[in-house]
Amino acid sequence: MTADDPVGPALDDDSRLAYLFETVDGAYLGVTLRKDGSLLPRGEGQVWHFQTEFRLGVHEPVPAAIDPEPILRGLKADGFFIWPVKRTLPMGTGQ
Repeated sequence: MTADDPVGPALDDDSRLAYLFETVDGAYLGVTLRKDGSLLPRGEGQVWHFQTEFRLGVHEPVPAAIDPEPILRGLKADGFFIWPVKRTLPMGTGQ
């Protein structure tokens, strides 16, 4: 490769299949890497319904109003990430 060669997109793809769920009452959304949703918390009788399958990565759009970074952090820490559907504050850090 020389300096005159065109630069293309990165060859590595950090995205992976993820699954979006919603509680039966519509109060929470959750993402997990298991299609059966078995890692999502079931406290207080929560029932989760599958919504869609999508590619999750830092450069991929999420089929919900949230950035992928907090989802990726939650998956790494807990195997799932959940959040309330109605939010008044942005999800993220002030860094």
